[in-house]
Amino acid sequence: MSRKILVNIGPYESRAAIIEDGRLCELLYEVPDDEKIVGCIIKGRVANVVPGTQSAFVDIGIHKDAFLTLNGVEEMNNSDAQDIFRSPIQDVLKVGQDVILQILKEPTAQKGPRSTMAISFPGRYLVFMPTQASIGVSRRISQEKERDRLRAIGARIAPKGTGIVFRTASEGLEESALKADLALLIKMWNKVEKKMHKVPPKTILHRDMPLPLKVARDYFDDEIDEMIVDNEEAYKSIIEDCEFLTPLQRASLELYKEKTPLFEKYGIESEIDKAMSRKVWLNSGSYLFFDKTEAMYCIDVNSGRFSGGSDLEETVFKVNMEAAKEIAKQVRLRNLSGMIIIDFIDMETPAHRSQVLKCLKDGFKGDKNKPNILDFSELGLVQMTRRRTSASLDEIRKEVCPCCQGAGKVFSNQTMANVIKTNILEEAKRYQTNKLVVYAHRCVLDVIRGHKDEKLKELSEKCNREIILRETDSFETEYFKIEPILGETDPIGKEKEQIKNEILFKPGWNDNRYREENLEG
Repeated sequence: MSRKILVNIGPYESRAAIIEDGRLCELLYEVPDDEKIVGCIIKGRVANVVPGTQSAFVDIGIHKDAFLTLNGVEEMNNSDAQDIFRSPIQDVLKVGQDVILQILKEPTAQKGPRSTMAISFPGRYLVFMPTQASIGVSRRISQEKERDRLRAIGARIAPKGTGIVFRTASEGLEESALKADLALLIKMWNKVEKKMHKVPPKTILHRDMPLPLKVARDYFDDEIDEMIVDNEEAYKSIIEDCEFLTPLQRASLELYKEKTPLFEKYGIESEIDKAMSRKVWLNSGSYLFFDKTEAMYCIDVNSGRFSGGSDLEETVFKVNMEAAKEIAKQVRLRNLSGMIIIDFIDMETPAHRSQVLKCLKDGFKGDKNKPNILDFSELGLVQMTRRRTSASLDEIRKEVCPCCQGAGKVFSNQTMANVIKTNILEEAKRYQTNKLVVYAHRCVLDVIRGHKDEKLKELSEKCNREIILRETDSFETEYFKIEPILGETDPIGKEKEQIKNEILFKPGWNDNRYREENLEG
């Protein structure tokens, strides 16, 4: 199997693509350093302790406090104790206490970042844990003799009171190479120790490696045919800072100099566009739907235009097999995490269900986020979970719609016309004036007018006021403004640009109907 790594460095975001046999299988994104938080070691201050959930919230200087559970609390004086024997969190942490945290997961719109006090420094071959005295070995190293050898090396090279976890890449390496990797990680920790007592709370003590170095550390091994980087500075940084690279790996590292953008040349941009779509077409004419709720992701399989197969069961089986491969690919590309529910087309044959499930599991081989896939339920659904380590592709590349506020839909023009009608009648009761001016979107005003202005005339007669309609393209369809004309002043000549900075209404605001809101900025 051929494997490539493509690294694209841009002014606003950096991206890396993992390609296997010419197909994109994984995407990695990174925002600029001033916004990146996962992996950072931060000095924070405890803002709140919640005994009921044995957790705490720590102020680290961002819009949401970091979430810390009892399992993430490392008691420096009792680091060997098991969680079950530890003191309650309210006896360990107090409000106002300064703590050193490492961020494990990025914050979301609803939750702050997840953190731990068990600090770790990942290297090429091992992970150094300065506050935990334990020696561990990757589960992927299966030979017991090799595991024992690594544990013995760990006991010799780990400083007293610290711990080591040997990564899969450490298998078969000499002690000198492992010791050199550990020495670099110890230097990082020493720098943190020197700063931690001098700096004020809400200070970042250590940042994780930038994306190019992280990709070289975690993905660039002898199985990678080539790693192509389109930024000279990042290329030089990998050459100079990644001392662990072998001569073969250095020879496989290439600086991209062509005018055609790297991701465009290899077809990555089109794959990203596909991964951003709610609907994904398959080669057979069937398709998938990806939807997100607050609690989970839902994936629906549809046969679409596909009608191959000798009978219905065979047709359904072929669709589900193709869908299983694409679902595994899309989940990894989109970096979906948490609970995922997959609704395959119903199959009667148990052997077919087993093959589809096996195909789905095979698609996640090599996935570092540890998916856990269950068997088909009685309702024909497949449930799976996937560990969250970073934001999904959708969270990185999209923001909440300012029109619908994330609902996905807006009120129809007819509904808005009725809302405006109700407000016009209320305004007519409130103000003793002869005219009311309505500022709204053109499509909504067309509904209010009706055929040959019949509905507008009817509304004017009902409220006994002259109603003047003013089209305002700067408004979205859900926004409107009603302005009474007091005296002889008529705002007809008012510029449209001025309207957008004034107080206006939107359904659903205040008393479940509308509220005033200043949309300036």
